[in-house]
Amino acid sequence: MLRTIRLLRWPLLLAYAVAGALALMLATPNGGAILGQSGLTFLPAKILGLPWSAPLFLFDDGPVTALAVVGICYGLNLGVLLMVARSED
Repeated sequence: MLRTIRLLRWPLLLAYAVAGALALMLATPNGGAILGQSGLTFLPAKILGLPWSAPLFLFDDGPVTALAVVGICYGLNLGVLLMVARSED
């Protein structure tokens, strides 16, 4: 089991990075147009930014603030996951 996790840590990190990039694209008008969405949605980005983005589920400060917060939260999670993935090297 541990060997399987070691083999999958980089593909899982890559999958998280791609999912986060798509989620942040859905939160912008141009990114949504590229992906074929008509409206903005912050829900996927909020979910990928948890636990740091939990206050966004309670407070609504507007789309610009939400985009900035989910971008920072996603960056924090990506940094933590990168440190975890590199910890065994």
